[in-house]
Amino acid sequence: MYKEINQFLERAVELLVLEERKPHIYGVVEFCEKLARRYGLDNEKLKTMALSHDLFRDVEGEKLKKIASLYGIELSEIVLKKPILLHGFVASEYLKRRFGVNDYDVLLGVGYHTSGHPEFGVYGKALALADSLEFTRIYDGVNKFRELAFYDMELAYREVIRNKIIYAVNFNLYVLPYTVETWNKIVEEGKK
Repeated sequence: MYKEINQFLERAVELLVLEERKPHIYGVVEFCEKLARRYGLDNEKLKTMALSHDLFRDVEGEKLKKIASLYGIELSEIVLKKPILLHGFVASEYLKRRFGVNDYDVLLGVGYHTSGHPEFGVYGKALALADSLEFTRIYDGVNKFRELAFYDMELAYREVIRNKIIYAVNFNLYVLPYTVETWNKIVEEGKK
């Protein structure tokens, strides 16, 4: 199933995504392939997630809000202020409606790849890591996080979520509610 979806998504990326974003998307695909090999995950499933996660990232904000409304996606206060945050939710719903994808971890992972989510399974965590750590990403500590991703996925995910919060605070950006919930769950699980 995922192999056929991926053939279509590769064409969709070529049509819908700006040239400057394509290296990132294919970097996420490559990083997901490496994580799939390391952790014994379904490569085609991860590739579907990687190809679709930013498929709607270059759609103008007002159009994203319209698509989200048509899909019945809730428009929170934050997404009304920053509609670009809808791109993952729209991509997730697109996978569901267009291809009949109903795998909860896939849909959750694509929808919340930007923020993380407290209910992520291994596939959601792998996509979040690949999105933050693929090889075109350059920032302080990224190489350490990359190494960690292939040593211990859970620990790497924890550190990437921590880094997202620190980055948002340092640059006066929103800390997304699901990032906070994810962090709180990570802390609670660490106390057990």
